[in-house]
Amino acid sequence: MEKFVLMKAGLTENESEVYLALLKRGQSLAGELANETTVSRPHVYDSLNKLIEKGLASYVIKDNRKFFKAANPKELIKFLEEEKDKINEKQKEIEGFLPSLLKLQKTKMPKSSVEFYEGKEGLKTVLMDIINVGKDFVAFGATHRFEKVLPVFSKIFVKKRERKNIKARILVVEGENPIKTSLNEYRWIPKEYSLPSATIAYGDNTAILLYSDEPFGIIIKNREIAESYRHYFELLWRTKK
Repeated sequence: MEKFVLMKAGLTENESEVYLALLKRGQSLAGELANETTVSRPHVYDSLNKLIEKGLASYVIKDNRKFFKAANPKELIKFLEEEKDKINEKQKEIEGFLPSLLKLQKTKMPKSSVEFYEGKEGLKTVLMDIINVGKDFVAFGATHRFEKVLPVFSKIFVKKRERKNIKARILVVEGENPIKTSLNEYRWIPKEYSLPSATIAYGDNTAILLYSDEPFGIIIKNREIAESYRHYFELLWRTKK
C-alpha cells in the first residue's frame, strides 16, 4: 500500500521500494537494501542516487563504505511542492510558446479532409458539426427522412439551431412533409429529383447523410466543394416555387 502511495507521489517503483526499506532499516549499505527488496543491486544504486537528488535520502561514509539513510517522510511534502513548482514553470513555458505552436499547426493543416461516421450516432455527430459551425445552410435530397430516422434528435437539432438562429433553405420532394420551423424556407421539386441521400452545404463544409438500414454520414471539409454544391442548389432553387 505504502509503495503505491509513493508511486502516486512521483517516485518510481524501485525508488519507492528502496525508500521504504531505508525507513524500516535505518542506515544501510546498498547490498543490504538489495537483499531487503526485489530491486537488483545496480538498480538499488541508481534508485539511491535518484532519491538523493530528490532530497529523500542521504549518506555518510564509515570505514570507506557508504551508509544510506532515508530523509524524514515530511520531506515528501517538500518534494511534491517542488514538483508542483516545476510543473507550473513548464506550464508557463508552454503557454508562452503556445502561439507559435498554434501558428505551426495552422500552416500544416490540410486544405481538405473527409470524415466518415457510421450509425445513427454518427449521423448525430455530423449534424452537431452543423450546429458547431453555426452558419446558415442549404440542403437537398432525402432531407424529409431526417425526422423519421432520428425522431427525438430532430427536435433537439431544431432547438439548438433556434438558440443560434441558424437558418436554412431546403429543397423538398413533392408529397413529403418537412419539419415545421420558422428557421426553414422550403421549395418543392418533382419526385424524379429524389435522392437516397441528403446533402447539406454549411460554411466551408459539406455533409452527406445516407438514411439507409445502416445509416452513415460524411463530412467533406473543402471550401470549393461546398461552393459547388451551393451553386447546384441555387440553380434548382431559382427554378422552383
